[in-house]
Amino acid sequence: MSPAPRHRFPRSLLPLPCLAMAAGPAWAAPAQGPVTALWFALGFSLALVAALALAWRILSERMVPRQSWLPFASASLVVLVLGAWLAGRWPLVGLALAVAVVAWGLLLVRELLGRMRRLLEERDHARAEAKRVKQSSERDPLTGVLNRGAWRGRLEQLAADAREAQPPRPLSVLFFDIDLFKLINDSLGHNVGDDCLKAVAATVAAELRGGDILGRMGGEEFAVALPGARRVNAIAVGERIRMAVQQHCQVVGEEVVELTVSIGAAEYLGEAEPLDALVDRADRAMYVAKDSGRNMVVAAEGSLGPN
Repeated sequence: MSPAPRHRFPRSLLPLPCLAMAAGPAWAAPAQGPVTALWFALGFSLALVAALALAWRILSERMVPRQSWLPFASASLVVLVLGAWLAGRWPLVGLALAVAVVAWGLLLVRELLGRMRRLLEERDHARAEAKRVKQSSERDPLTGVLNRGAWRGRLEQLAADAREAQPPRPLSVLFFDIDLFKLINDSLGHNVGDDCLKAVAATVAAELRGGDILGRMGGEEFAVALPGARRVNAIAVGERIRMAVQQHCQVVGEEVVELTVSIGAAEYLGEAEPLDALVDRADRAMYVAKDSGRNMVVAAEGSLGPN
């Protein structure tokens, strides 16, 4: 008796179980995708809550008002609880709620960035205004050069720097005023006198180096601090100033005035000399120049090094 024929599984259908097993995770993937996105959105919303809380803690109420982000923090916590419950039932609903909360948080972050930008603009404006006020308070309103107090402050700083340098750095000052200025004021008027002061200040400023400090001491008297200049250098700068004023200030406005200046120079003697003594020596040298015929440079005796 012949054995019963065996029913073989068709070889052409052998790949089907394998394909079904491989496709299984693909069918499950759509169900896992919303859940993953939901948890990601919930985590992102909590990160936004933490960032806003930190910003409020650091930057105070002025930057991040607490009443603007506390409702968002509460909503994030509620959605977190709901999302955990909805993840196994209706993940898409939970995802929609989480996305809405994230969008809300991003709007709050945008508002925070706007507040920060406005605060920085206010700070920059305040600094610029303070700088402008300080500069205005330091400037002579007529000539635009430093006033007496500001010039003295710069001189004190230059003297301190000169003393601290190794070896000590030389420093000199010039004092000068406009010859016969009272006669110009009395004969041609104060407006012409003011124009003469402005013309001399502009002419002298054009002859100075970048680090030299020009100031108006009052009336027709000016002073220049010359960092790095010895007595002989100060005399040379004074001569340059004297010649420039004589050449460029012959006519001011429509008036022929032929301005000249008398200049006194003095070199700083270091720690052994108070600044008042330095200023006094330069001032007395200026008056020697005036008494000796005007329109000249006279240097006070004394120097830290060879001239």
